[in-house]
Amino acid sequence: MDWNNDFSAVIELLKERETLRIVLFGASNTERYMPGIHWGDVLHLGVRINCLKPLWIINSGVSGNNTREALARFDRDVKSFSPDLVIVTLGGNDCNPAPEKFVPEAEYRANLREIAARIVQAGALPVFQTYYRMDVAAMDPERAKWYLRNMDIIREEAAENRWPLIDQYKLFEQLEADEFRYKYMLNAMHVNENGNILIGLEVLRHFQLDAGKISHKEPLLPVMMKHRELVAKMEKSGC
Repeated sequence: MDWNNDFSAVIELLKERETLRIVLFGASNTERYMPGIHWGDVLHLGVRINCLKPLWIINSGVSGNNTREALARFDRDVKSFSPDLVIVTLGGNDCNPAPEKFVPEAEYRANLREIAARIVQAGALPVFQTYYRMDVAAMDPERAKWYLRNMDIIREEAAENRWPLIDQYKLFEQLEADEFRYKYMLNAMHVNENGNILIGLEVLRHFQLDAGKISHKEPLLPVMMKHRELVAKMEKSGC
């Protein structure tokens, strides 16, 4: 299949399929990490309300997983669900400097390509995401360095292989430092409920779905207004 680094195939899928099955494939950014609205909830409601069709969201996130570990469970946690679309968010644990966790750059790149290939072989569309912006100043310096490098690698691989990419990092980068740290992050490496909502809104934007149709306005509405502000900042700066 011929891929472009845009979302035309995804948007067509959302319009044309009578039912949809979407797998979220990642680590703690994907697994439900705390009570409250998860980014998968925002995605679920946004697709269901805009597309008016039966929809299943399967959360296949496992905290702590790197790409090596995620590949090992792909058949069970992704392929077995016969998905139409798979959203991949991996790389924040490949940079863990512990010897049993660290995945070198060449292997990380190869793993991303293998994940994309397996998704296509399973008859689904892959969408990749960078992580949100982590609080690198509060992280282990070695891990922070490789985390930032891995985000660049995702961008490079998406561009080279023409994968649809949602750059969550660039969105979160528009937040002011204190606002980012205290309103959108639970800790240095994980978002809170507001951060989850922001991620979900950015996915809906790339899928060209109107988040304003979601009726639950608190705490969605304040983050929705912030999302519009951040997108405007990105567009103004050419991001």
